[in-house]
Amino acid sequence: MAALKRRVLAGVEGGGQSWVVALAYEDSLSEFLDMLTVVTTTPEETIGSLRAWLREKEFDAVGIASFGPVDAKKSSAKYGFITSTPKPNWANTDVIGLLGMRDEFKHIPFAFDTDVNAPALAEYRMFRKEGSLSSAYITVGTGIGVGLVCNGKTVHGLVHPEGGHIQVARKQGDSAFAGTCPFHACCIEGMASSGAIAARLGCELSTLPLLPDEDEVWDTAAYYLAQLCVTLVLVNSPERIVLGGGLMNRTSLFPRIRKHVSMLLNDYIQNEALTTDAGLEEYIAPSVWGSRAGIVGAIYLANEALTGETC
Repeated sequence: MAALKRRVLAGVEGGGQSWVVALAYEDSLSEFLDMLTVVTTTPEETIGSLRAWLREKEFDAVGIASFGPVDAKKSSAKYGFITSTPKPNWANTDVIGLLGMRDEFKHIPFAFDTDVNAPALAEYRMFRKEGSLSSAYITVGTGIGVGLVCNGKTVHGLVHPEGGHIQVARKQGDSAFAGTCPFHACCIEGMASSGAIAARLGCELSTLPLLPDEDEVWDTAAYYLAQLCVTLVLVNSPERIVLGGGLMNRTSLFPRIRKHVSMLLNDYIQNEALTTDAGLEEYIAPSVWGSRAGIVGAIYLANEALTGETC
């Protein structure tokens, strides 16, 4: 009796600095068979390079996780587009069209979502406990984004979650810093992204890794990230919050964030996930995939497309 063919999934992760495409077997989603990374230039050149690479491969489904804002509503005429991004030359980019999903690869099932909803889905599928229906993923880098899974599906609505732009209450003594977000100034992204931290200190982004853990700026950033976590707890009630992205490589941020979350909630919600040190350590956690979380998430999207589950 012939062995069943192991189906191959393709994942595409689109970022402001680079785009990645990878292949994995359906039964081993985070172990890549092959991968290509290209620097983000123009949409045609960047996505065209990924399309040419895929043309030489065999795969059974595609998952596409893109930076945004994007249109992820299947009924929309601009489904699969990057929409109003401030990134030069990328506004109104037809990602799935340039990738070939409307013509060359139209026979192949695919799923499209944000580059934060995708890892939120992967974290949920991989680590959910029995009966769990939700999770949240926060990426913290030059921008701050939030992906949500509720009732086992990634969240879409009017648009998609944009939690990085939630307005925050200022930390005591932090009134002098205006915030770096050009739209909202004093929002999570404007106060706690890597760009905001560099602006606070008047330094280059490249020097941030050289700062000691004891620098007060890390506690300030943790305070604002904790406000985001608390907002998610109170509004969406996710059963786990995962933080990833370049800034979260500084692992000393995690205990600071948990401390501020506990202080801000002030025992209002009586659940051991939020009222005990052990619970908080498990509840607010780093991504096991680190910098690979986005592309792993894209592979998980491909798996959703393959199995017919809606995401």
